[in-house]
Amino acid sequence: YMSQQLTEKSDVYSFGVLMLELVTARRPIERGKYIVKVVKDAIDKTKGFYGLEEILDPTIELGTALSGFEKFVDLAMQCVEESSSDRPTMNYVVKEIENMLQLAGSSPILSASASTSSSYNNATKGSSLHPYNNEYFD
Repeated sequence: YMSQQLTEKSDVYSFGVLMLELVTARRPIERGKYIVKVVKDAIDKTKGFYGLEEILDPTIELGTALSGFEKFVDLAMQCVEESSSDRPTMNYVVKEIENMLQLAGSSPILSASASTSSSYNNATKGSSLHPYNNEYFD
């Protein structure tokens, strides 16, 4: 962004910010504080939940087993590395998220995405319930 040259690696950075938004329920810049810096400053890998309890989304129940939480945070932090050459590819990020889902006992959504999206498109053609129908914007 600073160089005004947006690349796949800048997309990876943006996705990492999105991942941090998911676990903190905060905007990228909130009250003058940048989410990446807030997480970097708070992270302590020697503690449970990496010591992020104070900044986590309050709807996340800390008493439950959050399978893959640390891996998710690690991946997000890899995505927001300052140097683009230190960031993973988006392909790697997707594969890691799929692995996390498998370890958590969920099947990756992406394996059925082609049939799901085509089913959705066929079901909503001409339908007044299509999410981009103008009545939803009123």
